[in-house]
Amino acid sequence: MSVDALDGVSSLLDKSLLRQEEGPEGEVRFVVLETIHEFARERLEVSGEAEEIGRLHAAFFLDLAEQANQRLRGPQQVRWLETLTGEHDNLRAAMAWLLEKGERGTAVRFGWALWIFWWIRGDFTEGRSWMEKALTKGGAMRASDRAKALFVAGTMAAGQADYRSADVLVEESKSLFEELGDEEGVALALGTAGIAAVSQKQYERGIALLEKAAGLHRELGYEWETAAVIGLLAGAWLGLGDHGRAEQTAEEGLALSRMVGEKTVTSVALFVLATVAHASDDHERAKKLFEEGLRLAAELRDAANIVYYLEGLAAFAASEAKPRRPARLWGAAEALLEAIEATAYTYRADRSLHQGQVSAARARLDETSWTAAWSEGRAMSSEQAVEYALSGEEPTPPAASAPEEQAIGTQPSALTRREQEVANLLGRRPSGGDPG
Repeated sequence: MSVDALDGVSSLLDKSLLRQEEGPEGEVRFVVLETIHEFARERLEVSGEAEEIGRLHAAFFLDLAEQANQRLRGPQQVRWLETLTGEHDNLRAAMAWLLEKGERGTAVRFGWALWIFWWIRGDFTEGRSWMEKALTKGGAMRASDRAKALFVAGTMAAGQADYRSADVLVEESKSLFEELGDEEGVALALGTAGIAAVSQKQYERGIALLEKAAGLHRELGYEWETAAVIGLLAGAWLGLGDHGRAEQTAEEGLALSRMVGEKTVTSVALFVLATVAHASDDHERAKKLFEEGLRLAAELRDAANIVYYLEGLAAFAASEAKPRRPARLWGAAEALLEAIEATAYTYRADRSLHQGQVSAARARLDETSWTAAWSEGRAMSSEQAVEYALSGEEPTPPAASAPEEQAIGTQPSALTRREQEVANLLGRRPSGGDPG
């Protein structure tokens, strides 16, 4: 392109047709008006450069996704979650372009790189949809690509509590990985199969699968994966009612996850330990662990774990005979759960204890007061609910946005095609596809 980049950018800024923003990593972003964006897209098509720009765009964001896949397993997890959130539209655009061009294997590479991100953020429908498109669009696939796409789709299905589909998808994935001699893939598939079994209260089967998965990961030297499976295994022992094994396993998972520096797995282990402490009437330790876990979940913007911890702290408050406080917390958790995709309680499949706690607390308060407190909790945003749960205060929480709007927060819009072109001219990164 012959346009002088700096003069062009300056001119657009002066005319308020371009605005400058700071991205998730502190880099400069340029955002154009939608009308300018559409015009630029039309001109790009006319120029005949759209194919090359699309390919550069997909290559750039694939590299970003694969970098993130490694960083999400360690101490930079929060930073890279935010980076991927900020680039979500660009990631979508790249996958859509690849599938349109029939490059299903490369689209699967995106899914293989992003499944942890989708899982933490609860974007199960999105992750499953992309991989199902890759599996069904076009003809035959390489066995390795098919195995990975099946694993990701099956894992997302487990997150949606669609266990029948999850079992079928993951079993085929595991069989293909075994044929290929891919031990990492086999271990991952076993882990998801274990999650699905535990979530269906098939605790003994789930424990056997998770133990096998943990052993394989440990043999392969994959510390994050080992810690993750051990954390889930602790939840399985908890569901089976063996608090001693649950605590011992959770302590092991907690130590390993802290060594790795990963926060999601730490959050899971803390929840198991807090629940065991609460059941053992060690209320001081339980409260400390519930609060630590809630802070981590809030930092990660992991809505499902926020719900678990709000419920845990509600149960703790109920044990202290403070009926209005647990009603607010349970109400907030209920509204948040309705607003997110996460429907599966992967390490608290048995809800009878929760339901009993709610019923017992409700019996201590008149119906009008209980309903009012529950409604106050439902009106909280996730941020307000977390702040309330961690405080010792008892103010009436202010009404907030509707549940549909409260769940996780928002990020600056991702770079559009025109923004990528400007960035390319500035020598920052390849330009590329349209998120629309």
